[in-house]
Amino acid sequence: RMVARAAGAWRGHPVSPALLDRLLRAPGQLARACAADDAPTIAATCLLAMALGGAVFGAVAGSLRGGPQIAFAAVKLPLALLGALALCAPAFTALAAAFGKPLPFRAVLSLVLVAGARASLVLVAAAPPLWLTIDLGAPYHAVKLAATLAYALAGLAGLKALLSGLGEGPGRRDMVAAFVVLFAAVGGQTAWVLRPYLGDPRDRDVTFLVDRQEGGLPHQLGRSVRAVLGVPGQ
Repeated sequence: RMVARAAGAWRGHPVSPALLDRLLRAPGQLARACAADDAPTIAATCLLAMALGGAVFGAVAGSLRGGPQIAFAAVKLPLALLGALALCAPAFTALAAAFGKPLPFRAVLSLVLVAGARASLVLVAAAPPLWLTIDLGAPYHAVKLAATLAYALAGLAGLKALLSGLGEGPGRRDMVAAFVVLFAAVGGQTAWVLRPYLGDPRDRDVTFLVDRQEGGLPHQLGRSVRAVLGVPGQ
């Protein structure tokens, strides 16, 4: 429902490049502005930023393997970002009410769109360093850790935008902690379900999704850390 409402805002409302600067400089102010008459334009701009930003970063990540993996990753990264926000929005609404700051769903929808757009802009900024890392011949596990770090930083930037839009109030510290835990868990798991993005060089075929058991995200990140550090037993 959240995606449908946001997508409906696109029709008949042009995107505004000027809003991208506000996404970087004053995301909280922009989130609060969604309650005004320009909300459809903001929603359309945020959706475009998420689609393009995620696609750019995904394509760069997929360039490690090349071929179809570039297109696959360019499609999946925006889906991972939007999917995480769609899953978190109802929970954010419930948490805000539980901590004494009830918000209408429209306000939460506006906040998560702004948060997702800002995260996507951070991914765009992280794409050139990741591409350089790949171009310099970094091994698979090092690239995986670099891409994970970039995705985590983007998530933090989006979360900061979300929290700044909430403003001050009683119980804000506990609410922030709850949001951080929820967003990190849901965002990481959503991205994990839609793997691979880089494409493991040991795999013979390029596939859109991985259907084998791999031990979960923490296990795989630990494996990559051990591989980069040269620790046996990876």
